[in-house]
Amino acid sequence: MHTPTRDYTIPEGCPACGADLPVRVSAAGPSGVCKHCGWMGRPLITVTHGGLRVHSASAQA
Repeated sequence: MHTPTRDYTIPEGCPACGADLPVRVSAAGPSGVCKHCGWMGRPLITVTHGGLRVHSASAQA
């Protein structure tokens, strides 16, 4: 079964600079690259009663 890939833009969704964040969601999960500052990552997207919550996991050493 083929799962479609979807592209979204999350307004002010970049965790680094606050710019709009283009996100691609596929079977592998979401991934985003900020066109403004170059931040790359796999944002965590949670469905809430008020809509979507987008956040990124903090780095661990």
